[in-house]
Amino acid sequence: MSSIEAGQIRVGTANWSDHTGFYPRGTKSGERLTYYASRLGVVEVNASFYRRIDPLVYAQWAEQTPDGFRFLVKAHRAVANPPRDVGLAAEYIKNQYKGVQSLREAGKFGGFLVQLGANVRPRPETFEHLSSLRDGLGDDPVAIEFRHPGWLDDRREETLDRLRTLRLAAVIADEPNAAAAGLPEPVDELTAPALAYHRFMGRDVAGEVSARERRALRAEHVYTAKEIAELADVVTARHGPGTASYVIFFNKTGPNRVEAAIRLRAELEGRGIAAS
Repeated sequence: MSSIEAGQIRVGTANWSDHTGFYPRGTKSGERLTYYASRLGVVEVNASFYRRIDPLVYAQWAEQTPDGFRFLVKAHRAVANPPRDVGLAAEYIKNQYKGVQSLREAGKFGGFLVQLGANVRPRPETFEHLSSLRDGLGDDPVAIEFRHPGWLDDRREETLDRLRTLRLAAVIADEPNAAAAGLPEPVDELTAPALAYHRFMGRDVAGEVSARERRALRAEHVYTAKEIAELADVVTARHGPGTASYVIFFNKTGPNRVEAAIRLRAELEGRGIAAS
């Protein structure tokens, strides 16, 4: 069963181990998750995209965090990037589902993020892969992030219709200059009304620079007070009593992520909106 909670807004970051300047001096690596969870209510696990996380590790993480905390798990790249063998894809998805059972049992699993890479184009077989994801991940909340522009440029309505039918949430990004960055145009609507998955990765204000420079500058971006207020508008416009909203910051340099998350939560609370 899903542990999604309607009406809740949780703000956090991608990862927790590399927030330079956030942890008190002397905090050991094994103590960082507990400290992080004392300040923020959700974290997106990114390491799971690159390697299999032992289910016992998920169980340990659950023990180190308080009641009400949530883990969002980025699906392994073998799940996100469909292999040619359909049977093998189904096996990968099944294993992904089973791997986080300890988080479900602890009531701390928020859902999966599936990031389809820039090499995954919208084709009949990749559209079918979306159906396989829903079948294999059961009732779990699932958010889809597209990195190839074709999904939301050339075949936007077809893509969004498929997501609605399958109850898959399109990731809501902060991409003011998506076209210049070679990224898909942002999705403004909820394709799965019960889940709003916001992923804010820093703003692109670089002008004419290379793609590599652009990524680096976005990682270094420090959100201004005006921009935090704009992001709060984005979140509140899509949140309601029947929606679980997650907001993940991934502007990666130093303490940027945690500082932005804490400031956004304060902005929401200043508007009278509880954000755990």
